[in-house]
Amino acid sequence: MMIDSREDSVLSELVLQYCMLSNIKAEKIFLEVGDYIIGDVCIEAKSVEDFLQSVRNKRMFNQISNMEDSYVRNSYNNRGWRVKLQKMFIGALSSIALNTKTTPIWVADVEAAAHFIVACEHHCDKEIDLQKMLPKKTRTDDVRLDILCTIQGVTIEKARNLLEQFGSLLEIATCEVKEIMKVKGIGKVTATNISKALNEEQEVKY
Repeated sequence: MMIDSREDSVLSELVLQYCMLSNIKAEKIFLEVGDYIIGDVCIEAKSVEDFLQSVRNKRMFNQISNMEDSYVRNSYNNRGWRVKLQKMFIGALSSIALNTKTTPIWVADVEAAAHFIVACEHHCDKEIDLQKMLPKKTRTDDVRLDILCTIQGVTIEKARNLLEQFGSLLEIATCEVKEIMKVKGIGKVTATNISKALNEEQEVKY
């Protein structure tokens, strides 16, 4: 992580402290654009007062332009908080979010801002598989298919094959694992999952 050498604030000191605790290499050097650089991520940190002043004098939009010209991913991190936000503040955030490639972010206090910046180092190169994280949604108009598809390893195609072979959920539930394995595309692990899900009296976990 690179920190602008001109950053002499509580936030920059906290970032350095958290980096050290997390075994993250951080150094202060002169940065022409942004306050914190993490790979291709550029973070510009501002207090609410500085943010609003930057909106008034148009300096903020010049900074955003420079960030977008120099880095792939950008964010504005607003350190500080007020109970009542001015309309101009909300308007500026929405304008940036809708009309630029920069993501405006505000946090509760300077400590949360430091945690956010250091967390970017941990997660900037990690990909999130939403399919694994989100619960399965209803996929068809047939509730039987949807029930079977909630079982690990069962796709819509496999669910259809099961119903075509056995006719109903009740019939599938009464089958032995070896019988379920005779259905196209279903192996021992998936067959076991199906049998447990339809017969187990205890909570089924994968």
